[in-house]
Amino acid sequence: MKSLFVCLLLALAGQSLAQSQDEFVEYLLEIQYQAEAIHQLMEGTFDNVRFSMSDQLVELNQQLISRMNSALEEVEQIREDTEAFVGESSAPASCVDVAVANWAIEIDWVGQALSRCASRANIQITSRTADVHAALENAQVASTELQNIVVRGFIDWNAIDYTEQISAIVGSQINERYDYFTRITQPALERALQGIFDLDDNLLPEIVTCVERGVERFNNYGRVIRDTLFFCSQ
Repeated sequence: MKSLFVCLLLALAGQSLAQSQDEFVEYLLEIQYQAEAIHQLMEGTFDNVRFSMSDQLVELNQQLISRMNSALEEVEQIREDTEAFVGESSAPASCVDVAVANWAIEIDWVGQALSRCASRANIQITSRTADVHAALENAQVASTELQNIVVRGFIDWNAIDYTEQISAIVGSQINERYDYFTRITQPALERALQGIFDLDDNLLPEIVTCVERGVERFNNYGRVIRDTLFFCSQ
């Protein structure tokens, strides 16, 4: 915007002004600083949203990965214990064959179950993240429009008789854009970001429950095998 400002100054250099050149430059800089201050506030808000979203997603993913890894360790331990019990069992071969007939299927099933849990988490995280990105893109329009207001104001100076008029026109538009940002755009960003934070309370318990059900079913099947072989051995 600064380079554009210099070009506009050069374009206006030939104008016949009631004020001195220094006064006019000071006036233009005042408008420029007003717009730039609001522009920086907007950009700072965007950065805060991005950082907050990133931090929250990192924390959420760490919790999900931790629970998934724990589940995989539980599944592996159940598998080892069950297969060791089968190998040491004194039950008749026919009984063993019946008891473990679907063991390989159950091992495959629990893997698919945990994969579905992870996919469900990924879908919701992706959806909420997309909401934030969409809100950021809409908010960026306000920042761009603010710069356009200043540019149009300088270009339209030729059609305005008095400095006070351009100050009122451009200044009011800048204030209107700032007011809209604070009332509409920023709350919309915060609502989208809240959707990311809510994943801790909503998504995490749901996925943990999903994982626990898969592990519990696998554990129950292993228990059935052990109980069956123990009964056959008596």
